[in-house]
Amino acid sequence: MKRIPIHSFLLTALILIAVLTAGCQKSEGTCPFTDISWGDTLEDITELEGDSSESYDSIYDGTTYTFPKEYIGLKGTIKYSFDDKDRLVGISWMYECSDSEDLRAVYDKIHAKAGESLGESGYKLNSDKFAEMASPSDVWYLESGNVILNTVDSSELKVLQYTYLHPDVSEDRPEDSTEG
Repeated sequence: MKRIPIHSFLLTALILIAVLTAGCQKSEGTCPFTDISWGDTLEDITELEGDSSESYDSIYDGTTYTFPKEYIGLKGTIKYSFDDKDRLVGISWMYECSDSEDLRAVYDKIHAKAGESLGESGYKLNSDKFAEMASPSDVWYLESGNVILNTVDSSELKVLQYTYLHPDVSEDRPEDSTEG
């Protein structure tokens, strides 16, 4: 019986583990509701999503294109925002409903998923402390760009928006202005 040298066996095992581990990990800041990435064009987006249902001026001096998009089993809208150089700089998924409990349940579900992949947020508007004044919101300040999860819960509107921003349009972590 031919024996396999131990160093060959160990090297093969290490390579196999590295390949399997790399294939299972998702990089920080990878948008979970689309396969589109920052270098993609409107043509790439149209190929994935189909024809845009609406477009309008983006806050980045370009155009925002919207498409119907299901995420975590919920019907919503995905928005791709471009800047004045036709670079993709913002990707958002929006969910609208008519019930505050539904909105909170969706927020809690997405917040838990985001926390698993992104860690603890760098900013959280505590909905318990400000329950009558605000809706829950979080921001993750990442090198790969900010991630924002926010809700609006009013008598006229109940909406959640989950946004991934390109690093070029992301803001730095704010200083705590109440400390002195």
